[in-house]
Amino acid sequence: MQFKLLKKDMKRNKVVVGTLFAFIMLAALLISGASSIIMSLSGSTAKLLEATSSSHYSQLHSGDLDVEVVTAFAEKHKDLIKETQIVNLLNINGSNLYLGKDAVSEADSVMDNSFVKQNKRFDFILDTKNQPVKLKNGEVTVPLYHMQKYDLKIGDTISVKSANYDQDFVIKAFTRDSIMNPSIINSKRFLITDHDWEAMHQKIGEIEYMIEFQVHDLEQVSELEKLYQKDTQMPKKGSLMTHSLVQDINSISDGITAAVIILIALLFMLIALLCLRFTLISTIEEDYREIGVMKALGIPDKGIRKLYMTKYFIIALSACIVGYILSLLTKDIFIANITLYMGSTDQTLLTALVPLLGVLLIGLIVMLSCRIVLRRFKKITAVEGLNASLSGNDRFGSKRLTLSRSFLPNVNIFLGLKDVLGRIWVYGLLGFVFIICTFIMIVPINLLNTLNSPAFLSNMGAGNSQLRIDLQHSADIQERYDDVMNYLAKDPEVAKYTPLSSVGYEVENADGDYETMNIEVGDFSVFPLDFASGHAPKTKNEIALSSLNAEELNKSIGDTVNVLLKDGRKVPLKVCGIYPDVTKGGKTAKAILPFEVKDIAWLTINLDVKSNVALDKKISEYSEAFYPARITDLNEYLYQTLGSIIDQLKMVTVAATILSLGVASLITILFFKMLITKELRQITIMRSLGFTLKQIRIQYMTRALLILSFSVVIGTLLSNLLGGSLAGFIIPGISNMTLAVNPFISYLLCPLGLVAVVTGSIIISTQTIKTASDLKAIAE
Repeated sequence: MQFKLLKKDMKRNKVVVGTLFAFIMLAALLISGASSIIMSLSGSTAKLLEATSSSHYSQLHSGDLDVEVVTAFAEKHKDLIKETQIVNLLNINGSNLYLGKDAVSEADSVMDNSFVKQNKRFDFILDTKNQPVKLKNGEVTVPLYHMQKYDLKIGDTISVKSANYDQDFVIKAFTRDSIMNPSIINSKRFLITDHDWEAMHQKIGEIEYMIEFQVHDLEQVSELEKLYQKDTQMPKKGSLMTHSLVQDINSISDGITAAVIILIALLFMLIALLCLRFTLISTIEEDYREIGVMKALGIPDKGIRKLYMTKYFIIALSACIVGYILSLLTKDIFIANITLYMGSTDQTLLTALVPLLGVLLIGLIVMLSCRIVLRRFKKITAVEGLNASLSGNDRFGSKRLTLSRSFLPNVNIFLGLKDVLGRIWVYGLLGFVFIICTFIMIVPINLLNTLNSPAFLSNMGAGNSQLRIDLQHSADIQERYDDVMNYLAKDPEVAKYTPLSSVGYEVENADGDYETMNIEVGDFSVFPLDFASGHAPKTKNEIALSSLNAEELNKSIGDTVNVLLKDGRKVPLKVCGIYPDVTKGGKTAKAILPFEVKDIAWLTINLDVKSNVALDKKISEYSEAFYPARITDLNEYLYQTLGSIIDQLKMVTVAATILSLGVASLITILFFKMLITKELRQITIMRSLGFTLKQIRIQYMTRALLILSFSVVIGTLLSNLLGGSLAGFIIPGISNMTLAVNPFISYLLCPLGLVAVVTGSIIISTQTIKTASDLKAIAE
């Protein structure tokens, strides 16, 4: 009997049931999908680091290297250090490396490409099956980053060419690299045989060293880092990578995607709960008399509540099951990038259980919400139920709004406006959903626009310039530095430029010990940064810290950081600013300090050319004049560095936009179908008074578009106010980001899309309004 009643009720309210089902199913699908990403990301990262026997602490170094110093350090701290090795990276200038079918030069690439031998002890480079590659002379393995960029295939050829070296290599495999895998790391390793490496080394390239350590216990990595940085004899002219940093960097791209999906899923879950509450309240109002009859017959509240709970349990259960099954079918889409770059994770009970638990949580939240709303049965007495009014259309707050005083020329628009103002709390649900839909659309679009904008360079610790020249430390760094600076000073096509030198200084840490920190030194007023708080260094007594460095040193604006200069003097520097930075592990600093060119680890020159100068020609000119320096268009630098993040965010943004428009349509249809059902008596009266169906539709259209207009404004304001904070929460190293807004998309196309969808939904909803004779029959 109960099943027949439920079946009949669901048939009668197919739109309501279908909409609730869709929302709960979407929330379950997204939560399960995001959980799968997180579990796969965690498992695959751990599996890759284990398969490669990843280094626990790595220090890059340019310049001369005393191997005995490194050996002595490892021997001194053998209680911490399990293994040590020095990797020789043979850096090849991009203009000497040719990839792809069209033999495209890497001259415009932001990547530092190096050729290496396979390591003997740890930090192995693996193929896409996570196995070491056996190479023959003339063969090479290529990073997955280049495979995707140039659409390379096994058997294709790459070339290394210079005036005294010309060698083709056949691609044997594409490789995973635990340290240099993601695009956000601007270094990539190509693997060749020992014989080919020695031959190449004699003719071309510059050596950079990577000193690597494995510790007995991962808990000892931070201790090793302190000891290494404290030892003034150890080589440090370059970036460092710890095990935890390697894990974070390998996870950042897909982690951002998972975080955005979870945010969207939670917002859809909120919409589902709001719809559920609205549906339940409306159903209770419609069934008021029936509830009164059941109470008069002595049926307890628990029994009545069970009828409703059973219905929504069936909806929630079926929606969660379908959502979970869909997540399993689409799982490969969610984790495709993870599988490519890190391999598939082992399928364990936990990897299957976590997404399922996420879906179950969705179902439990739905049922708990039902139970809370259905408590109002206790407030309904048999007498109240039997004597309930059928109208349910009390008006509040619109008594002062009369047609005689209206400034609106159209009566139907006036009636629509009056109804909204009279039942503002009823329409509040619809408005809230429109706000969330607007927010879900605009925030991912603005975040994507920000990552594509040159202004995002300020979140990467760099000023917003057109070109960037990178010089790495070498024996002739002084001569190269002078040549570049003299050339730029005489170049009439340069609008402005500034050199920024990264130099290692001893800095007092939170424990009172001194450790080496690479501080960028120069004039930061030419290409200003965006600061989370404070400002760039203006005097020699100031220092700016990246967000992660400020957190690690436990420093805030106005605090003092002690720095040892190269002559041994200790100078106290006042923290003047804290800025976001996602490069070099997020641990950077900026100051105006004395230095010698020989101490530069790397040199960056930012510059703008005059408006009538073509950038591509200037890049070609500088590439030839400053060889082997790397010349980069900063727009291209952004995409090459953040390409994988941008590509995944594009996919999420498109999906979020489609889902938001779909949700707006579904909720509009649901809301107005229920409203029209309750207002059939009023519609009958209006038809009898001579209102046409078109005029009645205009009234409903006015209600919907009025609510939508206010909601879009509020949603847009919220996306601007909260979007930056959410982005800062999602992207490591950025505490608060100013999102770049494209007004045409965010302020025009998105609202117009919502208007079009809502208008179409109102037209569909009002199709249920029948002819006057039918309405009269219903009323009677």
